Amino acid sequence: MYYNGIYHLFYQFNPKQPIWGNIIWAHSYSTDLINWNPLEPALFPTKPFDVNGCWSGAATILPGNKPVILYTGIDTNNRQVQNVAFPKDLADPYLREWVKPDYNPVIDPDRSINASFFRDPITAWYGPDSYWRTLIGSKRGNQGVAIMYKSRDFLKWVKVKHPLHSAEGTGMWECPDFFPILTQPQARLESSAQVTGWKHMFKVSLDVTRYEYYTIGTYDFLNDRYVPDGTSPDNNTGLRLDYGNFYASKTFFDEGKSRRILLGWSNESDSQEHDWTKGWAGIHTIPRTLWLDGNGRQVLQWPIEEVEKLRMKEVVVDNKKLTFGDILEIEGMKTAQADVEVTFDVSSSFGKVEPYDPSWTDPQKLCMLKHAEEKGRIDHTVVESFGAEGRTCMTSRIYPKFAAGSHARLFAFNNGVGDIKISQLKAWEMRKAVINGF
Repeated sequence: MYYNGIYHLFYQFNPKQPIWGNIIWAHSYSTDLINWNPLEPALFPTKPFDVNGCWSGAATILPGNKPVILYTGIDTNNRQVQNVAFPKDLADPYLREWVKPDYNPVIDPDRSINASFFRDPITAWYGPDSYWRTLIGSKRGNQGVAIMYKSRDFLKWVKVKHPLHSAEGTGMWECPDFFPILTQPQARLESSAQVTGWKHMFKVSLDVTRYEYYTIGTYDFLNDRYVPDGTSPDNNTGLRLDYGNFYASKTFFDEGKSRRILLGWSNESDSQEHDWTKGWAGIHTIPRTLWLDGNGRQVLQWPIEEVEKLRMKEVVVDNKKLTFGDILEIEGMKTAQADVEVTFDVSSSFGKVEPYDPSWTDPQKLCMLKHAEEKGRIDHTVVESFGAEGRTCMTSRIYPKFAAGSHARLFAFNNGVGDIKISQLKAWEMRKAVINGF
């Protein structure tokens, strides 16, 4: 959430153990989305409507510049219900304390909803009919469902007769997200989702696959329905936000710089024993800016520009040919924190290109370009890659035993059948960001 010049990050946290459980809302703040300072927990179980957990949710800015949190609480009967919380003191620039009114929950699951699958409300949007709208993830059998609720005052909510969207065979929809999106990375676009004629992005985290999928489509405001364009499958074979270790993401609209920001969760992939040893598990990925490809078919993602402030020593490599089996060490890079940008010339690697029908195969599996650009961010156990100008992203967790810290090295290699050329490679050693005071 961006509020009065400060970014607020609320995240699911177990204060007792480096495993899932005892969930509260931890709270950190930043002025640049890179360096973060810890605050007191914003929400923790204290009331009958959240005594068994304060789960995921989202913040909304109400008229009068008043923030409100809408979140999932686990009540005394282990039902998933939706609650609100407000800042105790709006004069506090860091919004340290939050108050949960006793009239919670504001949204109860009715008999048509399985109360064990009813969670993760999104940032609400305000329609021209003077109603607020929000979505809550759920499922009916094996059908993923985004249930819509409407309210005039953010306190009394009514379920819309039909979901905003649903899809068979996708299971529980966790952490849904829905917002308008334009073809400029920094465009003056309010966070409200009712704008007629603009494309919209709908995203879900599928519990059955543990990956994130999205579609681009149209929001029919009059009938409160989202209709995907049909340019990618509306199921777990469709477009992913990230093809690696990336889940439960959330976006927010950054009013300060007029951009849509995405943050995701990357869990550990080694062993729980290692988690216990180091005392923590899971990280947030580098914040990314989202915008729409010019053809309107895919979302583009790119690390926020503020990350470049961490760059230090630069190394440049130009016009290096790599044949099959070649391994090239990038001299001068001896760090486990690096920012790498590389352009490959692959024109000599392909024969004649034949026309094809896009319905024949997944276009992302084909490459008919003469140049391939890749951006990578390396931070100890995390590697975030951005290919095809941000159309394809992948987050990986790697745990080196020997090539760690200053022993880490950067290499370029060719395991393919054809020759490639590094047109240009730029790499920077990166300073450590301040994360929760360290």
